[in-house]
Parts: sequence; structure tokens; C-alpha cells
Amino acid sequence: MRRSEHVMRFLSANEQTLRFLVIFVLAFAACYFLLSISPGVKAGIIKPYTEFLASAVAAFINLFGAAATAGGTQVSSARFTIDIATGCDGVEASSLFVAGVLAFPTPWRMRLIGLALGIPAIHAINLFRLVGLYYAGVYLPSLFEELHVYVAQTIVILLSTALLILWLDRFAVQHRQS
Repeated sequence: MRRSEHVMRFLSANEQTLRFLVIFVLAFAACYFLLSISPGVKAGIIKPYTEFLASAVAAFINLFGAAATAGGTQVSSARFTIDIATGCDGVEASSLFVAGVLAFPTPWRMRLIGLALGIPAIHAINLFRLVGLYYAGVYLPSLFEELHVYVAQTIVILLSTALLILWLDRFAVQHRQS
């Protein structure tokens, strides 16, 4: 059997999986470009959102007496200051989730349910991540950088993936188009 026949057989046997992967990659690239690279969106949407996020972190930790203030993308108290930089805003995790939801072959109603439930959940997870990082900076300053870069970021990605799997299990697979 010729090589081209093997390739055609492989493509035919894996058509749905390859279609998912192509749509996933294209959707993630589009989300990432739009939300993380496009200067207009970064300045007009992401930066104000990150400032709002800083205010939300300050409000949350103030429930526990931190006396923190938010200024721009920074949350400051007498004990610690964090700056919510690009990449700490939950946009990448949301982009991965959105790409997975858009790529999966299920009715648009199910996709919209996934987006409506998943995106806010991811941003809530990220908010708790930032609050946790603030307290890590207060109580474990020598471990802050490692917790920030390796642990907290990984947790957000894993929980975002878990949300995607939950959506697939509860909504998408049951209502999948044939």
C-alpha cells in the first residue's frame, strides 16, 4: 500500500478528531490574538477589566481586615502589594476553555450554556487565586514567586480544564449532533 493511501486512511479514520484539533487551535489563536495581543482590546477591555479585578481582590481581602487599596492593577496594603500583570487576569485560561467549547461538535445552545457558565467560573477561580497569592505574599513571602509561577497558575489551568470536562460530560456529549 502506498504512503498516500496510508495518509488518506488515517485522515478518514480520524476526521472528527482532526477537525476538533484544527478548530481548537484556530479558536485559541483567535481568542489569544484578540484578547492578549490586539492593542485596542488590551487597552479598551483587558486593562479596565484587570483594574476591576484589582478592586475585587482588594474588596475581598478587606472582608478579612487587610485595609488594602486598589490603584490601577495593584492591590496594596501595609503588609504586601501585588500587581496583576498580563497573564494573571484569567484571559489565557478563558481562551483555552472557549476554544474547547467552540471546537466540540455539539449544538450552539449547549456551547452558549458552556460559555455562560464556564467563563465566569474561571474568572471566579482566578479571583480566588489572586486572593490566595496576596495571602501567600503576606504569610509566605519566601515562597511567593514559586507559588505564583508554578502552583497557582497550574491550578487555574487544571480547574479550567476540569470545567471543560464537566461541561463535556453534563451538557455537550449528551446533546451532541450526529
